Amino acid sequence: MYSEKTILKHPWSVRIFHYLLILSFLPLAMTGIILYFKPLSESAVNLAMQVHVVCGVILTIDAIAYLLIGFNRVILFIKRIFTMSVTDVKWFMILGGYPQKLLLRKKVTVPPMGKYNSGQKLFGICVFTGGSVLIFTGWILWAFPHLVPGETVYLLGLLHTISAWILTLFLPVHLFLGIYMFDDFKAMILHGKIPYEEAKETAPLWVEKEIIPISRNQC
Repeated sequence: MYSEKTILKHPWSVRIFHYLLILSFLPLAMTGIILYFKPLSESAVNLAMQVHVVCGVILTIDAIAYLLIGFNRVILFIKRIFTMSVTDVKWFMILGGYPQKLLLRKKVTVPPMGKYNSGQKLFGICVFTGGSVLIFTGWILWAFPHLVPGETVYLLGLLHTISAWILTLFLPVHLFLGIYMFDDFKAMILHGKIPYEEAKETAPLWVEKEIIPISRNQC
């Protein structure tokens, strides 16, 4: 049973960025698969390419806008995901206790986490680095392919493909665990808030070090 009191985990700027990320990356992933395997007619593949380019532009604008609007938050996010310790190793050793919960219906002790658990950190690293690679290589491959040597174009295309596949394969896991952690899912999609008691359970270090205890902030 969770407390009715809530805390803000995902402010409006993060939620808007996430909305646009969904609207751009999902079509990018689907059209990217079509462009890779080419299972459709030539006209359909050309249409997929056009949609791919438009969504790539939207993704780029979204990333740049969020960088400008929430620069301090971006820096904090980078610091969080790239800060690893022995605790993260212990978390990965039991995979955050998810296999035990899902397969054995058993709850195990999980190392205390900050705002993001170790798996979210790994996914964040993939999104940040992979997304940056996709945007950079995508623009060169689309807009400036004749300005760079052929060997460089090949290398950029390879990096683009590898990054795209990593993020695409990560996506189903992210969606499943996002919905499984339903309060956090609602927070990201709707109001940005999660129950205080849940935050204390899933992210105790974040609550302890960064959130004012409810007992000291009753108003």
